[in-house]
Amino acid sequence: MHVLLTNDDGPLDDHSAPYIKYLVDAIRTTTDWDLSIVVPDQQRSWIGKAHFAGKTVAASYVYTTETVSLGATAVNTKLGPFTTPQPQYRDDPRYQEWCLIDSTPAACADIGIHHLYSQSKSKPVDLVISGPNYGKNSGNLYVLTSGTVGAAMEAVTHGVKAVALSYAFFSPHHDHQVLQQAARISVALIRRLYRQLLKRDDVDIFSVNVPLLPSLEYGKTNIHYAPILENYWNSIYAPVATDDGTHRFQWQPDFKKVHKDSMLDPHHSDSRVLLDEGISVTPLKAAFRPVEPLAGQITLDDDDDDGDDAVAAPMRQLAIIDDTDKLSSPTLLITFPPSSYTFEPAARGFHGFTVTTNRAVLEDANVKVFHYGDYEDLDFDRVYSDNYYFCSYVYRKALIRKHYLANTVHHYVTKHPESILARAVPASYSIEVDYAEFLDDALDDAYELRDDILAGDRSWILKPSMSDKAQGIRVFRTLDDLQAIFDSFEADDDSDDDDGDDDAADVDNNGVIVSQLRHFIVQEYMDRPLLLANYGNRKFHLRVYVVAAGNLAVYVYRSMLALFAGAAYQRPQESADMACHLTNTCVQQGQSPLVVPFWQLHDPNHLNRPQKQRVFDQICTITGELFAAATSVDKMNFQPMPHALEMFGVDFLVNHDYSVSLLEVNSYPDFKQTGDELKGIIDELFVNVGDVAYEMMMGKPVSGDVPSHPQLVEVLRQN
Repeated sequence: MHVLLTNDDGPLDDHSAPYIKYLVDAIRTTTDWDLSIVVPDQQRSWIGKAHFAGKTVAASYVYTTETVSLGATAVNTKLGPFTTPQPQYRDDPRYQEWCLIDSTPAACADIGIHHLYSQSKSKPVDLVISGPNYGKNSGNLYVLTSGTVGAAMEAVTHGVKAVALSYAFFSPHHDHQVLQQAARISVALIRRLYRQLLKRDDVDIFSVNVPLLPSLEYGKTNIHYAPILENYWNSIYAPVATDDGTHRFQWQPDFKKVHKDSMLDPHHSDSRVLLDEGISVTPLKAAFRPVEPLAGQITLDDDDDDGDDAVAAPMRQLAIIDDTDKLSSPTLLITFPPSSYTFEPAARGFHGFTVTTNRAVLEDANVKVFHYGDYEDLDFDRVYSDNYYFCSYVYRKALIRKHYLANTVHHYVTKHPESILARAVPASYSIEVDYAEFLDDALDDAYELRDDILAGDRSWILKPSMSDKAQGIRVFRTLDDLQAIFDSFEADDDSDDDDGDDDAADVDNNGVIVSQLRHFIVQEYMDRPLLLANYGNRKFHLRVYVVAAGNLAVYVYRSMLALFAGAAYQRPQESADMACHLTNTCVQQGQSPLVVPFWQLHDPNHLNRPQKQRVFDQICTITGELFAAATSVDKMNFQPMPHALEMFGVDFLVNHDYSVSLLEVNSYPDFKQTGDELKGIIDELFVNVGDVAYEMMMGKPVSGDVPSHPQLVEVLRQN
């Protein structure tokens, strides 16, 4: 592999470029890379991707040998500069040639790629490494002005992918051993990231920040994908008083404020990872925007040449063992059919587990088993057995039945009016209607609902409490509208009976069999959803996967999905066409449902990174409060169990002002709505869930002492 190394700090220098020689030595001694070096002939920081337009550029050359350690200091031999290459040093393997360009980092990338070593070495440049920068490049204030990142950006414009490497220092005194450790980690990490660059069209550059701390250690320092912190300057110049009345401005950035702001910002970002003494990795396009959703912790494993863990979740080979004598603790028992959508993600994602489909393993008292299957397949006679763990709580109607959920929230906010649930859940009323003719009697019992509907200033949505796939959902504004809805239900039901089809509702017509349902929930319809022009101004809801474990920890999975309606949105008073109101993918017959990862949503006017983070933070808070409410309000209908772990699909609506409304909670969510293109999101979910299950069963993380499941954000923990 031909690697071009450049930077914005200039040639090796104890003051302006003290780190680059350590990286050069590490590359030369630990890799077989063909290394070329082209750097500015002087310090060129803060210059971005600039060129000196119209200037003729000249080159000079210096030569170095491997660094010699003298105690805590390092000694380097440097020969030159020379105006031309020196064959006696260039051809001597003891020396490394450095080409110095009297221009910018971007010019170095251009000239290094096209005019110097690609010809002399008869091999094009495969990768440009820019750095290591003298100081961090975290947060958009530094990234957008960095000559280090600028050189990497320049490389991309010439068709060569790049890694921008920066070292965050915390002392002007450079520890020789820490710098050696940083160089070793950097080379291993770049090797891994290069494999990802070869595979991905949506990533041009990885921006890497390494903290120079005594705690820095190969294989132990955490490495995390992270977005760029969005921070902002006051002016970076200050007026200078003059006697002649001319205007002059002095360079005076407030670095202390930038550092303080990064410390106060709690969100996951490149700056936060550095503050936590970790290494941040940010995937970028050459358009100054982060590429998502790459997230989680990276481990350096030199034996793993596939490098697939950075593209999607790390997945192992599929191995199903039917011989129970070969099973060990913990074992994953899957009783879903092998053709089911989640069979393979579970079987491959549960690291540290042996996997079987043989229920006979349950008879082995020496093997701890996690059972993943349909609710009806679980062995409820064993739920208090020491060795049996399972994928569902037994009692959770307080969340998954719509009228129970409304009751749970109502009672909780009565006692806790300050709770976010008071404003995150639309006004909700439960009614029981056996037949359409009894609707008026039901509204007598729910007189507050009748009064609210008669006020005429809001739209409402009717949902059968125990239906799914959007069956029976209707939008209305008046009591007459509501009566007409129930009349139509009975008409559809009678029609089904006449046809002899008693087995299912008329899904195509979004119908419901009233004879089988009596509980309904009526909610205020949130009629001002956030609309995104890039997606046809269609309404969307967020499907969020929530993991509840044991007795009780609750996690929100970061990789959320946006599910869009089949038609452009119109308010209920403008259109009763349910195609513009329903975002359920199952009702979009004959269409290819639009499902987009939340963090990839892009719109010119909405959902920038802070707004997305605001939405996600609300979802985390609402989810934590919701499960706290379920455990405190309705202890009969939500009972955490020490050996249970369940994945829920929780739906949220994002309103026009970026507030978030809770819609419903689903057990056994339909993972297929991700489709094949986004199945990696489900793969990664099961890796994280498998890690939680392992910790619950074995009392320790699956990977030594380091807590795993990095994509799950803990929102509640109860003892």
